[in-house]
Amino acid sequence: MRKTLLATIEMAAQIKKASQIKVGRNFTDFFSDRIKQATTERSLNQFAERLMGLVDASPGEIYPKVATNFLAVSSGENAGHILAWIRQYPNIVGMLVNVKHEEREGIVDQIKVEVATQGSGVAVLRLPFDIGITVQCTTPLAHGGDIKAGNAALFRRMNILSTTGTVLNLPFYAGNSVRGIVRDLLADHFIYSLDMVPRRDRPPVRLWFFHCLYAGGALEEDSAASKAINAELGKSGIVNSDGVRRFRDMLPGLSMLGSALGNRIVCGRVQFGDLRPVCAEWGTGDISIGNMLDWQFLTRREDHEDHVEHHGMIASTEVIKPGAFLTGGVDMDYHITDLEKSALGLGLELLKTHSRLGAGSRRDFGGVDIDFDNIPDPKPYRQYLIEHKTEIIRYLENIEALGHEPIQAPDISDSQLF
Repeated sequence: MRKTLLATIEMAAQIKKASQIKVGRNFTDFFSDRIKQATTERSLNQFAERLMGLVDASPGEIYPKVATNFLAVSSGENAGHILAWIRQYPNIVGMLVNVKHEEREGIVDQIKVEVATQGSGVAVLRLPFDIGITVQCTTPLAHGGDIKAGNAALFRRMNILSTTGTVLNLPFYAGNSVRGIVRDLLADHFIYSLDMVPRRDRPPVRLWFFHCLYAGGALEEDSAASKAINAELGKSGIVNSDGVRRFRDMLPGLSMLGSALGNRIVCGRVQFGDLRPVCAEWGTGDISIGNMLDWQFLTRREDHEDHVEHHGMIASTEVIKPGAFLTGGVDMDYHITDLEKSALGLGLELLKTHSRLGAGSRRDFGGVDIDFDNIPDPKPYRQYLIEHKTEIIRYLENIEALGHEPIQAPDISDSQLF
């Protein structure tokens, strides 16, 4: 293990030395970011190859003995464990390449690499969902996580224990993100159904209710905006069960997804599962996850011709390739009503029509074909909004949710809008 780690760090140091890139910030930070990007590759050989490309290092500038030592171990039994360790500690590697060769050997002697950080096995299969979701990517799918890598965005990942007890770091598309898109689509549809326009710059509802519709709300103990809803639902630890029941009956779409209202949380009645690539590592397919991932190069060009300094921007984002499949689903609580199920059905139907997931939609990222199993009938909820429009508006007025000057929607039928 020590031999493989030392040879890999020596190779990284040579790549850093051979780099032809000039940056305006600390080069160690820059190089550490490029290490993070390179660790998304599937093997040590591919890691070194990508790292050289990211920092513009010529293979001819690599000291032959270092290259020979690295190639001798890069396909060995310990290579996968070393790559997993580098994924976990890219900044440590970035610092080690700056240490003198003599000191580096002593430091490596003190490093213990856990053998179980990566290995064979697959993820434990999930139970079936009440509503199954199958997604096929028609354009690259981007979904960034919390790992920063300079101007590169890595696809979101989670660590899981495989069937053999080893740790796998696998990409996924968060179910909460799917839930957020469904929430936005249902919110737009709800406001349109009340003959108003769902504008973001000038919403036709009060700001607190706008946040409830589009973002799940926010807890506000004593704000002026929350007084009416607190009076309806209860405050100071007292629950007005009639008010909560009335809220759920009047606004089944919001009840189904849940929201924070005043000082009260009205829990939703559905759970959105993560979308996971259909691959060998997730235990759902034959193709390896490494074959499903790619990098997309992005630019923002400089249009101003009379400039002294270049102000264009380049970036990279890790994506799932077009043609890949992902699966997930939605589970429903036992307490969910038929009308709430119908609202969920409408939300999923709108999602299918929307046919977009993830970031970068304006760059044509995130185009998807979506299919569902056992989707609820959306017609009862559509009919409810039509038949009870006046009653719903009166209720929103009572809880002071409507804006002062609602913008009237154009005379367009529901089928034309959605």
